[in-house]
Amino acid sequence: MTLKKFRVQRLSQDSFSPERRLVRSLLRKAARGNLHAYVQASSNYTNLISEYLYLAGLTGKAERIFEMKNVLGDCWRYLPYTRRVSDFERFLQVRLERYHSSSAPHFQEPHQALNNLSHEGRFLLAARFLNNWSHKTLRLALRTRKKELSLSLMQLRCLLTGIETEKLTWVEQAQILRISELLEGGYSNKDCRKIEREISGQYHALQFKTDWLSYRCELAHLRSEMILDDSEQAELNAAMIDLIKLQPMEKPRLYDSLVNQISFVRLPLL
Repeated sequence: MTLKKFRVQRLSQDSFSPERRLVRSLLRKAARGNLHAYVQASSNYTNLISEYLYLAGLTGKAERIFEMKNVLGDCWRYLPYTRRVSDFERFLQVRLERYHSSSAPHFQEPHQALNNLSHEGRFLLAARFLNNWSHKTLRLALRTRKKELSLSLMQLRCLLTGIETEKLTWVEQAQILRISELLEGGYSNKDCRKIEREISGQYHALQFKTDWLSYRCELAHLRSEMILDDSEQAELNAAMIDLIKLQPMEKPRLYDSLVNQISFVRLPLL
């Protein structure tokens, strides 16, 4: 295998995503002061922000939109710190963490488990389950490893379906982890059939799968309350343009800028 072919195989599908290429282009224009490019790029994240804030307890749409403007305003203000789309998403994730303990959610059944979500759990729920972010995108945003992400997704599913993993044996937990990974996709049809045969007689694994697929329907219904409709999105975009016109960008120090070219670790103080 030639080095060129090897490099092509190692590239993530995210690298070729038309949506991410567009967002990357828009963010570069925005970093040069293009307000409309920023609003267009950030509109790809408004559903996620709205969902996260809803999960954090801001269920009123007016207060949620107010906080969305604050979040997006800060993302604009510190945009020069970011160089890649993953940098922007990392900063967004860190900025949203400020709302983790700002209010107390009060969800009723069948969503009562949402009251117990950590910041990472809320972000994973919004980003992966509601917006279908790729595993690579999630790992970069949360600064986590592949195995850790897989375990976090399984634990999140268990929390939302009421499965107490600490009461299960190691074998039963391993089976549930395999089902969770199966639900994430990435397996060939042959491997999927093999896993299905392996857990065909395992009660806890089968119950976990059934409960999760059922809860996904409930989650889809709840999502309709979390996101903005087209008119609200248009109003938010117009308000954002007015807001960021009056909000200058913060330039990073030279050292911070150089470090962020390699790895986005020099976050501004919020």
